Amino acid sequence: MSKRSLREILEQVKVRVVPTPQERRWIMRAAEKFRARVKAELERMRLEGEVCLEGSIAKDTWLRGDADIDLFILAPAEVARETLSTAYLEAARRSLRGYRIVERFAEHPYVEASISKTAKINIVPCYKVKPPNWKSATDRTPYHTQYVNSKLSVEARDEVRLLKRFMKGVEVYGSDIKVGGFSGYLAELLVIAFGGFLEALKAASSWRHGEILDVEGFYRGRLEEAESLFGGHCLIVVDPVDKARNVASPLRPETFNLFRASARFFLETPHLKFFYPPKPRPPTYERLKKLLGERGSDLLFIAFRKVEAVPDILWGQLYKTEKTLARLLGFYGFKVLRSSVWSDEEKNSVIVYELEAFKIANVRRHVGPPVSSQEEKRFLEKYAGGRLTVSGPYIEEGRWVVLLKRKHTDAKAMLLEELSSGGRRLGVASRIAESIVSHGFKVYVGSEIASFYRRHPSFKGFLARFLSGKPPWL
Repeated sequence: MSKRSLREILEQVKVRVVPTPQERRWIMRAAEKFRARVKAELERMRLEGEVCLEGSIAKDTWLRGDADIDLFILAPAEVARETLSTAYLEAARRSLRGYRIVERFAEHPYVEASISKTAKINIVPCYKVKPPNWKSATDRTPYHTQYVNSKLSVEARDEVRLLKRFMKGVEVYGSDIKVGGFSGYLAELLVIAFGGFLEALKAASSWRHGEILDVEGFYRGRLEEAESLFGGHCLIVVDPVDKARNVASPLRPETFNLFRASARFFLETPHLKFFYPPKPRPPTYERLKKLLGERGSDLLFIAFRKVEAVPDILWGQLYKTEKTLARLLGFYGFKVLRSSVWSDEEKNSVIVYELEAFKIANVRRHVGPPVSSQEEKRFLEKYAGGRLTVSGPYIEEGRWVVLLKRKHTDAKAMLLEELSSGGRRLGVASRIAESIVSHGFKVYVGSEIASFYRRHPSFKGFLARFLSGKPPWL
């Protein structure tokens, strides 16, 4: 595609992401209305604190039709942490009377509510402190706002919008546990560091695991110190307002790699679908059953109800349980090809595993120690005449071998048995285990999921993407 075509694509996206004057006025009026509400509640409850507008609205890097109004309550440093998470949070709740409130979590809880189809509001208690005397993770946010505003020109803010829209399009935007991706602040830092959207993509396309980006040069000439401090992260971006913090620490390796790949592919073949991917077309009920029957592998779904946890905690619990049960399936000989997680964050959550087969042979081959080794005697005592021994022990290529009966040959039956008491002893996350005990759980194999699929529209899109398996831009 020509350079002119690339420019046309970027101009087309800019038209769609830059807020209109009318939208700006509406958002600023809404922000001031809720700021006044919060301030009034603090006065009513005799709580000391400033109320400040922060985040993408304050930095003018927000996207048209996708506004988050971030109001921060800056409490005095001497306020107890418990008071911050109770009384100040209650003031935030009261200021959102009449709206459906969702509790979120960022080291300590905060509240969120949708105030229109295109706008949300977050009210976050934090401490008013000077760097580096942070008392909570959110104390840095006002300084982030100041830093970004001091560095971004009007033109650069639109470059940030392009990068954010690209990240949303390729599904790597969001530093919450659910996504494990790039925060808005990280996107802003990338534009500040590299000068623009395309420059940031060019840099990202050649990143290596453990890449270090130090915008303010805190570790210039001593990168090994940064590597030692932040080692283990796939990307290290030193926070310009706190040299001891990696802004990219929430980034998961798979999300990091997805961004690197999508950046490279976009630069090679620019297309609007990187910014606005086509929505998956979920198959009909009848088509789904046919697809699952013809797939050649087996999909297994574990459905939980009413997991009592705020969304950010919920996703962490689901991901932990996903890994635990994948290990359990592997332990019993079921080969997991891949897995994923879906939740409506209210009543229903599902972990899906794609297995080579959900039913496996009754006998497995177990290779033991070499002949005349120290482990030989113990192996023979255990398996010679053992309850599960079908054949052997016998010698094959210098090692003892035995054929054993499997404890489980049906993955569904195994999970129903192993999780019957909640699964805590297996490593199932606590809130998931509590849900199992209180509300039960269901295991569906293949087309058995069709009835659940028909009842939950958002699950349809998730399953369509899972069945496809590839990014929509590829």
